[in-house]
Amino acid sequence: MRICITGTPGTGKSTISKLIPGKSIDLNEFARENGCLKGYDRKRRVRVVDIQCLKEKLRDLNDAILVGHYSHLLDCHIVIVFRTNPSILEKRLRERNYTQEKIRENMEAEALGIITQEALELCRNVYEIDTTSSDEGKILNIIEKIIEGKGEEYRAGNIDYTEEILKWY
Repeated sequence: MRICITGTPGTGKSTISKLIPGKSIDLNEFARENGCLKGYDRKRRVRVVDIQCLKEKLRDLNDAILVGHYSHLLDCHIVIVFRTNPSILEKRLRERNYTQEKIRENMEAEALGIITQEALELCRNVYEIDTTSSDEGKILNIIEKIIEGKGEEYRAGNIDYTEEILKWY
């Protein structure tokens, strides 16, 4: 089964994936190592990943956990979207020295649930985990429940941060 863990930068994907034994693949690293980068966006200061290249390189890999903020764009049996309150996300991204523009872009994407919406367009089995509290053990337990088919209460649509936007104006 191919499980994709996705979410806005700063929601805890890398932190949690390091705690999952064996099968998790960091897609940023995988893209770099397998020639799936197609340029650099100077304005946003990010490398551009070739999703089609990733799909081809991962085609025969069915039993894995793919981790990255674009993993939901790949062929997934289950998508788990990590969600974080935008005000907490802002603090995390500041600690990473993101530009103010990039922080705002990610906060807006998180508040609007953009990644969840994209995932729902591509996959039937989409779940959300609120990672605001950063309780790693709890997050790992929820992932396990979802994989075992016992995570219905985590189906996409239960986390809503749109009210956060009102605080910004």
